[in-house]
Order: sequence, then C-alpha cells, then structure tokens
Amino acid sequence: MTFLHVADLHLSVKEKEYSLEVWGEILRVAKEEQCGWILVCGDLFDSWEDLTQLREEVRNRIRPYASHFQIFFVPGNHEIGKVPGAIDLLKKLDLGEIRVLADSPYSLQSIGSDVELLAVPFSQGPLSVEVWRVPPKKAGYRFLAAHGMVPGVVYQGEGEEEVRALDLAAFQRFDIDSAALGHLHMPLEEQKGPFPFVYPGSARVWRAGEEGPRSVVIWELESQEAAPLVSRAETPRSKAHGVKFRRRVLEKAGRFLSLEVEVALDGNLQEPRVKEDVGTADWIQLELVGITEDERKTKEQAEKYRAQLAKRVRKVTVDTSRMEWIEGLSSHPLAQRFLAVWEERYREAEGEEKEILRYARLHGLRAIQQLRGGRT
Repeated sequence: MTFLHVADLHLSVKEKEYSLEVWGEILRVAKEEQCGWILVCGDLFDSWEDLTQLREEVRNRIRPYASHFQIFFVPGNHEIGKVPGAIDLLKKLDLGEIRVLADSPYSLQSIGSDVELLAVPFSQGPLSVEVWRVPPKKAGYRFLAAHGMVPGVVYQGEGEEEVRALDLAAFQRFDIDSAALGHLHMPLEEQKGPFPFVYPGSARVWRAGEEGPRSVVIWELESQEAAPLVSRAETPRSKAHGVKFRRRVLEKAGRFLSLEVEVALDGNLQEPRVKEDVGTADWIQLELVGITEDERKTKEQAEKYRAQLAKRVRKVTVDTSRMEWIEGLSSHPLAQRFLAVWEERYREAEGEEKEILRYARLHGLRAIQQLRGGRT
C-alpha cells in the first residue's frame, strides 16, 4: 500500500496559475507512484476566500484521476482559522472527490481494512486529548493526521501564525503508529518521541525564505492484518509495522533563491550571479547589501536587474533591508584611505577571502560613519 502525504500548498487566486500547476503535478505523482490515496494535512488553500473561488478548478483537475485514488483533506488554520463556523460551512461545499475530515475535535476514518486515520483539523481552542474516547485500533496501521506544531521542534518562520500545540505523548494511548502532519513549511522527519512524525513542508514556495526543493512524502506500508503491539524497547514501531517513507521533489513548485548583491558607495550594484540551472518556476530575491550615497541610482539599477531576471523566472523581488544610505561618506579622509587599502587587498584576494573582505568593507564603513558622529 502506498499513499501520498502533502500539506501547505496554499492554493491562491493571487498565484492561481502557478499554484494550480503544482496541484496538478501532485495528482500526476500520486498516479505515477500508484498511490491508493492522497492525504492533505491542512492549508490546501491559502484562505477561505481562495477555497470558495478555486474549488471548481480544483475539482476539475481531480476528475481524470477519480478512478486511481481517494483524497482525504484535514483542514488547516488558513481554511478555517478566521471564518466563524467555517467547519460547518466547509462540510456543505462541493469539493468533488475530496473527502473532508473536518469533524471537531477529531474523526476516525477507515481506509479499507488496513489503515485508520485519526484526523485532527486545526482547532482554535485546547484539544483536551485526555478526555477523547477514541475506539480501539482495529486496522494494521493507525496514523495521526493533523495540522499543528509539535512543541519545541523548530522555529516556524516569520509570517506564519501560531497554532495549538500537538502534544504527541497525549496521543500515544490511541495506538498511533506514525503521524503525518502539516503546518511547518520546512520538511522534517523525527523518529524520537512516542512515535515517528513527518512534515512534508510547504508544497510550493509560499513566502520568501523557503529555500530548497519543495516535495511530497510517499509512504509505503506492508499489507497486513492488524499487527500485534510491540514493545518500543524491542523494536521501533515503524519498523515493526513495515512503514517506510521517502520524499519526491515537485518540479513545478520551483525554488526560492536568495542572491546577495553588493552595493557600492557610488550607488552601483554588482551584477547578480545567477546560476544557469534556474527554472521558470523559481523565485529569485535580490538582497542588496552595503552602503550607498546615491539611493535613487541603486534602486534604478536594482529595477533594471529585476526586469531582466523576470524574463527567466516566475518571480523576482528586491530586499533593501540590508542596504543603508549615508550621505557624504566617500569624502571623509579616513574613508578614502580605508577604501584605497581595501581595494588593493580585494584585487589580490581569491575565493572565500573575497567574501570576508566584502563584509569587512561594510563594517569598516559603518565604523567610520560612527566616528563622524552619524548613525547607521
């Protein structure tokens, strides 16, 4: 048995063509991998408004695959976190072949005789797992399928909302074999704790900083009758139950690529060094680093490079948060002597030393500005 685990696709009207292309690739991958079902662990859509506007196109893309696999969807905070009564509304919407597991606080979904999903959608309030009366396990495998953060695992990233913590130890009494999770945009798998858990990471580049390839997780399960419980001290549960997983990269999702671009005092920019393998689905962010005396000239050059690169990739943005404007610094005698020595050293430097010297130049000029009595 094989299934595909995905989360945090954030389908949006704003990036409609791109995000739907990634959704289409996910469906194709599930067919190629001969998956019996797809498990979406939250934030399939970027917002409730995106869900209502894009649901027809999502249905249409699923239709050719209806005979190949089922789709189970556990709602996340972006679908139901900001709309009163969203869970009840979601149950009434036509999402076609997608089976919405939105019962709160949980539902138990059987998939054939081999698998059970303990589905936990996003919750605004405490989960109170200790009072749940989940029926005894009957299948060979029981997965926790949820949207939330395991406490203490990793920083979620700027711009993402806090969600209720998933205390995995509280779920241990429900005979969980593994947890398929969503919300964390960085791919992560962890074998520690009461049972293994996996985050596939965001299925597309949703925000700046999401570096590295985007992927889905392919889970492979040995077909079997209900397996006897095994002491964790003897054999890891995932091994005892024949659970394996691997990641598969999504080509249509592209990558986020951050390029540092050096800013000279006269306002000129170093030409961005772009690798030959950039693709049309990639997002490039130009990080302007340095001190300029001509802010207008710097921004005009940045716009020129942005327009050039926009012909090669999906999206180009410019970050000026590490660029500073300081008036008249180049006329200071100490700055002139410092730059003369620096330029001589830089011409002779190679490799990593050049990178070190670039940072030395920036911090040296900042120090001179402070001596002038200015602020950086």
